[in-house]
Amino acid sequence: MTRVTTLIHYHIFKNAGSSVDASLRRSFGERWGSFEGQHAHDIQSAEQLRRFMLANPGYRAISSHLARPPLPFDDSLPVVFIRHPLLRAYSVYLFTRRDPQQPFAEAAINNGFADYIRWALREEPGSIVIRDYQVVHLSSASWRCGHILDACANEADLAEACALLDGWGMAGVVEQYERSIDAYQALYAPLLPGLELAYDCENVSPIERTTPAAQLDQLEALLGSDLHARFMASNALDLALYHHACALLDHATATTRAA
Repeated sequence: MTRVTTLIHYHIFKNAGSSVDASLRRSFGERWGSFEGQHAHDIQSAEQLRRFMLANPGYRAISSHLARPPLPFDDSLPVVFIRHPLLRAYSVYLFTRRDPQQPFAEAAINNGFADYIRWALREEPGSIVIRDYQVVHLSSASWRCGHILDACANEADLAEACALLDGWGMAGVVEQYERSIDAYQALYAPLLPGLELAYDCENVSPIERTTPAAQLDQLEALLGSDLHARFMASNALDLALYHHACALLDHATATTRAA
């Protein structure tokens, strides 16, 4: 069977990925699939994903929490969403509290949000999940320390992640989800027949139904100014990546409107 152009959804944990997957599943049915490792920390290389795709050539869209860039094929169509690090941390906290099967769930189950943030700032095992994790996910930092739980991003990793998104020409932003969906649909629908991205909203908590600005104000008040400042300093790279993604989305939206 001839290999077809395939959309690759790099599903960063708690970055609206379940909502994206709902659209992909509806669009492609059995031609949508997932690609993961043997366990939650078994990250997968582009070559491993490439081999999977060659062995399963019928997929039009593949989602993965564990696959890491670069793209497995030059003509693959990447989708990734970036989120404000504080809003993402709260979403990780709520989700992990609800699911005791999640890695390091006890850190969320046994603590309020402020103490969960203190746990992360102590760099406890597993806390990388809310410490510049988006930059880690999209850069060589995923591999450098031998295990994803030991990863630590730096400025070079941020530059690498930003360059990756620049090369892709587009990044979704969770806080601008509908606008992001519209941009991806406009860019990819001509290249991928059957793609029908929609405004699905899966796993949304009550606080996430307010505006991002209101959410940020609530969470800063909950943490207090000192703890909030320390957390944001520990996610300075992710915040910079978030602003970069917002600028890319602005450019992609302007480009698709002008076309």
